[in-house]
Amino acid sequence: MLTLIDWSLIFAYLAFAVCVGIWTSKASSTSIASYFVADRSLPWWWVGTSMVATTFASDTPLVVAGIVANRGISGNWFWWAWAIGAVGVATFFAPLWRRAGVVTDAEIVERRYGPGPGSWLRGFKAIYSSLVVNLIVMGWVFRAMGKIAAPFLRWNEILPTGVWGAVEAGWPGMLIMGTLNETVTVAALVLLVGIYSSAGGVRGVMLTDLFQFVIALAGAVMFAWVAVAHVGGLSGLTGKLTEIYGAAGAADILSFTPPEGAEWAGWQVILIYLFVVWWAQGNADGGGYMAQRTSAAATPGDAQKGVFWFAVVNYVVRPWPWVLIGLVGLVLFPKGMEAPAGTLAARVLADREAAYPLLMGHLLPAGLLGLSLVGMLGAFMSTVDTHLNWGTSYLINDIYARFLRPEASAREAVCASRAVVLLMSLGSFAVASQITSIEWAWKFNVSLGAGLGLPVILRWLWWRTTAWTEVAGMVTAFATAMVLNMGERPPEFAVLLLWEVVAGGAAMLAATLISRPVERETLRAFYAKVRPPGAWGSVREPGEAGAPVGGLLARWALTSLMVFAGMFCLGSLLIGTWAGVAGYALALLIAGGGLWMFGWQAPGQEMEDRRVLGWRVEGRGASDRRAQDRRAGKGP
Repeated sequence: MLTLIDWSLIFAYLAFAVCVGIWTSKASSTSIASYFVADRSLPWWWVGTSMVATTFASDTPLVVAGIVANRGISGNWFWWAWAIGAVGVATFFAPLWRRAGVVTDAEIVERRYGPGPGSWLRGFKAIYSSLVVNLIVMGWVFRAMGKIAAPFLRWNEILPTGVWGAVEAGWPGMLIMGTLNETVTVAALVLLVGIYSSAGGVRGVMLTDLFQFVIALAGAVMFAWVAVAHVGGLSGLTGKLTEIYGAAGAADILSFTPPEGAEWAGWQVILIYLFVVWWAQGNADGGGYMAQRTSAAATPGDAQKGVFWFAVVNYVVRPWPWVLIGLVGLVLFPKGMEAPAGTLAARVLADREAAYPLLMGHLLPAGLLGLSLVGMLGAFMSTVDTHLNWGTSYLINDIYARFLRPEASAREAVCASRAVVLLMSLGSFAVASQITSIEWAWKFNVSLGAGLGLPVILRWLWWRTTAWTEVAGMVTAFATAMVLNMGERPPEFAVLLLWEVVAGGAAMLAATLISRPVERETLRAFYAKVRPPGAWGSVREPGEAGAPVGGLLARWALTSLMVFAGMFCLGSLLIGTWAGVAGYALALLIAGGGLWMFGWQAPGQEMEDRRVLGWRVEGRGASDRRAQDRRAGKGP
């Protein structure tokens, strides 16, 4: 049970989050750009850390620990492969998003394809992203937070009997996630998040993200330290896994590659993850909330460095405490053990995803338990506040201000944004009540956008891509997924994605060649502003040089190798495979040396950043002078 010191830490953190929202509310109220992209003024370390904090949700520790318990460490290839995509976004697309000067990734659609099909596709993607994808993501995050809070908060014991009885009688059945107790906890937290995120806009969201990430990571590391010490340290952990599961079984659990004969995967599945999955998702070009973060960067270089920082921290550093917790759970509660109903062991064996919070309550002393819970609260809130702000940005920037009220003032748009943030937090409860497995929701969300991966990449790299390219890819992939899932035994997730990509790619190519090309004036305006690499020869002016694609590919390959080598080097160190440590460290040095010699940024990037910063300083100075003139009565 929570003690006074635990409760004090929790309430202090919640009060801090609200104060940040209030403090940043004025700076976020001047325009849509100030509310949703912080006036494009943030440094790279702030941008990148905010991305990590957003992906460090309350669901991720539970899912990763559950995957390790059910499938071993190699089960994480499902999301490890996305590291290639994250590095690709940093290398190719992050500077492009910042140069585009958009608020949302839906806005780029109209800029790229022009009015007509571009306009209605912008509106469709805004509604789809905010009210389908966004609500699914928040739904599984809510579900995870309910599992975390369940062992610690019992409202039927905290509230008077009459009050709790009224809550039970009046709470709508369709808005219950798991149990009513879990639902009330999540509802209170979401209301709090809605208040501070609606007040402070993205600047308040990203400021709290900095603190939330540090607290969440520190809490996870301390929890892993205590849990591993409980089973005899790192050597004791691997030794006990060997005692319980045998040498071969322990080797399969600790392996970074899938074991022979595994039902869930084989090398063919891993190859699909490595060469297909990371670009098959709808945000393969860094769209979604990542596009919002890169658009908030001070310069294109800050956007690029921010995504690189995100890739390193998110994949190399962040997951290993959760992996260790999953392994500890396999030692304390081995597979196949029998346990009386209702006991801790029975609950862990029934739901390996719930083992993370259950072990927190079982192993952590007072104070550390409170700090770890604050970390989980921070992880939860950093994701929810981002998705509330990001989802609202579509409805305001791409629907309200574009189609419904294009004449709306900045004050009206910001007021509407704050109202929509609060309304969206309510809508996500209905989705959350339908989610039973967080891992299933993860994969369902990825499969929904599998047909969009290639089109959203090609719209930056090939002038011939049209709005119908994206429509055909999306519709065909979705229909393929529906057909394949109708069978008695649907294919493995990675194989399903492969079929979606093949069908969607064929339809996309056919639609591209059949549809009418985008007007040259539209393409020229887009290219002149964004300067994308790739096949833009017919759009570039005579003598205008394009970005060297070969250099970008080399940087992408070297940086991807660095990220994977760093991730597996740290993992080998933790599980005590010293040959692995040496091998991965050597790969890390080779890749890092190659990148250092080759140069990690494209030529001219630093000069462009200085030019952008110069414009920002000059513009700020002119603004200050106008303000001084107004105060002196010399200007309008």
